[in-house]
Amino acid sequence: MKKRVIIPAAAGAFTAFALGEMYRYIFCRNPGLIGLFRGKKGHKSDYYAHRDGEADKLRKRACLRMELRNDRGNRLQGYYYCCSAAPCGRVAFIVHGYRSEHAETAGMYYDCYVSRGFDIFTCDLTAAGESEGRVIGYDVYESRDVLLWLDELVRRFGSDIRIILHGFSMGGATVLKLSDRCPKQVRFIVSDSGFTSAADILRERLGPAYRVFSAISRAVAGYGLNDTDVRRNLAKADRPVLFVHGAEDRTVPLKMGQELFELCPAEKDCLFVPGARHVESMHVDPEGYSEKLDSFIAKYID
Repeated sequence: MKKRVIIPAAAGAFTAFALGEMYRYIFCRNPGLIGLFRGKKGHKSDYYAHRDGEADKLRKRACLRMELRNDRGNRLQGYYYCCSAAPCGRVAFIVHGYRSEHAETAGMYYDCYVSRGFDIFTCDLTAAGESEGRVIGYDVYESRDVLLWLDELVRRFGSDIRIILHGFSMGGATVLKLSDRCPKQVRFIVSDSGFTSAADILRERLGPAYRVFSAISRAVAGYGLNDTDVRRNLAKADRPVLFVHGAEDRTVPLKMGQELFELCPAEKDCLFVPGARHVESMHVDPEGYSEKLDSFIAKYID
């Protein structure tokens, strides 16, 4: 009789533990036990050397550190790098991706933007880097926080500043989620490797368990995975958008970038780079990437 009770109880406890660990791995800053044993090497060694070298350089550069508190009570950190002695009024706002932080992303684009006369602002999103927070928002939290940062930039540097909003992966989805509600200072958006929704990504990877984790997210974090869908916002976009995607992207499939490009009703262009994996387009084709950026800068800022 005892075995009949103990075995189902043990099985239930194990299932609850496994679900909890899987939730932490997918949604939380601390990826738990799964994060300790699951490696994540989606790029070749030359990409990591480039990214990490530029990140180290950026961390050593002088910057104006900024801070704000979001509507969830988290203290967030921002970093403003001037291209000259003082703020110049032209700002590239770099938004990093899932399980990344500001320097890993902005470092690779520092020379690109500074050489074109842009200051760089970047931040650690919620539950990343030096910012507070336990749970990742997959663009739900992040888009709200980026709006707060945009308001702060306007407050500090004036209503006549001109901003490029440039996001990568989850950051690419984040900036698209703002494509219908940016302040007027945002002149155009660049979405590099942005997804249609976290639901589309995780539904394929989790299979039948997808509904369970979406329900857990709704209960724990206050959002369901369908809330991460950027298509409803993009369908009403009122800013020009440059879509960039690697043709060999195994994390966010190229078909997502193509779908988003087709959906966008605003002025737009695209760069789909052969041979590039996830967020590798600038690394693989810096000339082509720079050419597209220069075209948008000339048209929408200069």
